[in-house]
Order: sequence, then structure tokens, then C-alpha cells
Amino acid sequence: MGNTVSTEVTSISPLATSFVYEDLIIHVQTIQNQMIEAIKFLDDRWKNEKKVRNQLKSRSLVFIDPYGNQTINKYMDHELISTVFKKYKKEYVPKYLRQWIKIGTMNQNEIVPVNECELRSNVSKYTDSYQFITYGDVTIWVGDYEYLPRLKVVLRVRLSDNMEKIKVYLKEQEKVTNIELKSIIINENVKPNGKDWEEGTILKSEDTILSGQLYKDNCIIMAKTIKDKVNCSFLFF
Repeated sequence: MGNTVSTEVTSISPLATSFVYEDLIIHVQTIQNQMIEAIKFLDDRWKNEKKVRNQLKSRSLVFIDPYGNQTINKYMDHELISTVFKKYKKEYVPKYLRQWIKIGTMNQNEIVPVNECELRSNVSKYTDSYQFITYGDVTIWVGDYEYLPRLKVVLRVRLSDNMEKIKVYLKEQEKVTNIELKSIIINENVKPNGKDWEEGTILKSEDTILSGQLYKDNCIIMAKTIKDKVNCSFLFF
């Protein structure tokens, strides 16, 4: 009678795996809650106890609000930039603008958005009195409106920017000398047509993003390019 070889396969119970995963999630959530409580505790002490302000490392950050006014506030070094932005919007930006307003920096007269990596960084990354600026995006459809517009442009603008500034930018990009602007409420991904142009609201050179209410949802700018007629005359001798 030969020897019988017994082969046993050990398997991991799905229930056990599920338990370990759920247990890990619970631990992560517990740590996150502890961090939130610790930050709230420091925030409360920062606001209510002057002695604590001298003990915790902090620095000043400068914000230029939607109207061009400057605000300087102190923030603790450990605070996340994303949290600082949320606080600033809540305290200084009107409710009707909070969804439209973004925060970035200026680089040689150009607005640069704050990226996701910077949002996750701490206040300590920035130098004292570092300056941020508020801005918003506006969608512009450019064309002659005899046919469908051929170009969609998204510009970073401030509330105080006027239509003359936008015209100058478009003239430089389109190499034209004459542009008319109108606004209309329409889905920004839908190309406006000639009918939309006729129904649009005329935008004057002195109109601003604020006065034209161009910060509203689905409000776009239609830019009509007008080519100059060349008048050729011949002299015969």
C-alpha cells in the first residue's frame, strides 16, 4: 500500500481581507479627524490668545481682492494654502463672486494660476508679504459672424479689466485693427452664431468685467473681427 500525499491549499478568506481593508480605512479616518481637531485647536488659540501668536511661527500674506484693494493677514506656517484661500474667500469675497473667483500670482503682468501642488503646500513655503491676486476666467468666441466663430479664447481677467484691454489683446493675436464686442448668456462650449450676435448686448470700451456682469454663469463675450477695406487708387502720368 503506497504513501498518500496530501496537498493543502491555504486561501485567504475574502471576509478577512475585507476586515483588514475596512480597519485600515477607519484608522486613516481617525488620523484625519485628529489632524482636523488639532488644527482647529491651534486656530482657536491663535484667535483668542495673543501669547500663542508669538510662540507659533507665522508670516504675512498679501491678497489683492476683486476690486483691487490690498489685504494683509498673518497665517500660521503649518496652514495649508488651500485652507488659507478658503478663509480669504469666505471673509473678503462676496457670495455672488465666490464660484467665479480664483486665486493666483502675477508674473510680468501675466496672471498665473496656483497649481494643485501649491495648494497642498504650507504657508511656510512662501516668503513674508508674498502677494496673491484674485481673478476669473472669461470665455471669448472670435470670428466674423458671417460664418461660425473659428476661435475660442479663455482669458484670465480681473473685475476691473475693461473691454479696451481685451480688444488690445485680441488685436495683437488676430492681427486685425477693428473688433466689436458683445455679451450673451449661452453655454460656453456652444459656438454662438449670427443670430446670437444680433441678440447680444453691446460692450463699450469703458465697460468692465464687473459693470458688464461678465462673471455670471454661462456669460460669454462674442468678438467680431472687422477687416479694413483696402482702397487702392492709381495715379497715371
